[in-house]
Amino acid sequence: MNKNTQTIKHSTFLIFLSFLISLFFSCTAKIGEQINKRIVDPFDETKILNVHFVTSRREMTVKDNCDPQSFGFITDINPHYGICLVNIPSKHIIGDISLDNAQDKNQFFQFKGRINTDDKEFLTKIKSSNSDEVLVFVHGFNVNFDEAVLRAGQIKYDLKFPGEVVVYSWPAGADAGILSQVMVKSTYDLNFTEAKVNREPFAKFLSDITNLGKKIHLVVHSMGHQVVLPSIASLSKQGKKKFLSELILNAPDFDKNEFELILSDLTNSSERITLYCSPGDNALVASQKVNGVARAGMCFKFSGVDVINVNEVDDPVFGVGGLGHGYYSSRPILTDIYQVLLGVSVERRLFIRKSGPKNGENFVLRK
Repeated sequence: MNKNTQTIKHSTFLIFLSFLISLFFSCTAKIGEQINKRIVDPFDETKILNVHFVTSRREMTVKDNCDPQSFGFITDINPHYGICLVNIPSKHIIGDISLDNAQDKNQFFQFKGRINTDDKEFLTKIKSSNSDEVLVFVHGFNVNFDEAVLRAGQIKYDLKFPGEVVVYSWPAGADAGILSQVMVKSTYDLNFTEAKVNREPFAKFLSDITNLGKKIHLVVHSMGHQVVLPSIASLSKQGKKKFLSELILNAPDFDKNEFELILSDLTNSSERITLYCSPGDNALVASQKVNGVARAGMCFKFSGVDVINVNEVDDPVFGVGGLGHGYYSSRPILTDIYQVLLGVSVERRLFIRKSGPKNGENFVLRK
C-alpha cells in the first residue's frame, strides 16, 4: 500500500469518525429538545389542576364538590363524568396527599370545585387537549373517591405529566367507621365483588378513550387489576390491538394463573407492559391466603413483561416496617415511571439492574 493510499484511508476514517461524533451529539441534543418540548410546565409552584374523572360509584350528595361524601361504595346504573379542580401544594412530600381546605394552600391539598359533564362532553374535552398523551389511573382496594382524585392529581404534578390525567374510580372503600381489623375480610370481599362488576363499564370507557387518537398510558394499582386486566383482554379478543402505549401494573392483586391465561391478550393490547412487584408485599401475602392462589404482584417472570422487583425501595413507615403495597406513588417508582413514559428501555433506566436467573423478576429497582 503506497503512502497516498494510506493518507486517503486515514482521512476517510477521520471524516467518518467526525460524522459519528457529530451524529451522537446531534441525537443527544434532539433527545434533550424532545424532553424539553414535552415537559413545558416546570410544576414548581402550587397549582390548581384539572383531574378528569369517570366513576361508576353511586352519587351520595348532589353538589359540585369532590369531597368524601360525594360518591359512595356501590356501583351505579350509569357512570358519572366530570372534572375535579384540585389544589396541589408545591411543598407536599412526594406521595403525600394530606387534605385540608382550611389550611395553607402551599402545604395541603384542597378541592376547589367540580364540573359535571356527560360522556360525550367528557370525551370532547380530552380530545381537544393540546397534548397527544393521556394518563389513566385506576386505584385499588379500600380507596374512597376523593382519595383517588387526589392521588391522580399528585401523580400528574410529580411526574410533570404534560397531558390530561383521568381517574377511573370504581366503588372501593367502606363507610366511615365500619372498616376495622374485624371487618377487613368482609370489606375486601365487597370490594372484590364491585371490581368484577366494573369490568364491563370500564371496557366501554377504555374503548371510547382509546378511539380518540391519543397516546393512552394506563396505570393500575392493587385490586384495580380485577377491573382492568379482564377488560383489556376482552377488547383484545375482539380484535382491538396495540390500543395502549404504556401499561403500568403496580402490585397486581390478580391470580397468577389467570394472568398467564390472558397474557397474550395483554401483550397484544400494549406497546409495552411494566409490572412492579414485591415478594415482601404484606397486602398481597394476605390476599394469597384469602384467595388460595399466588398473586401476580409477588414477582414472577411473564413473557413480554418487564417485571421489576421494588422490594429494596419499600421504605418502612416510621422505621417500623412497611406494608409494602402503596409504593406506586413514591419517589423511586415515580422516577422510574417518568422514564417509562419517555419511552426509555428498561435496561437504560436509572437505578435498574438485571436480576439473577433463578429469581422471579427480570429486574430490580435499586435502593
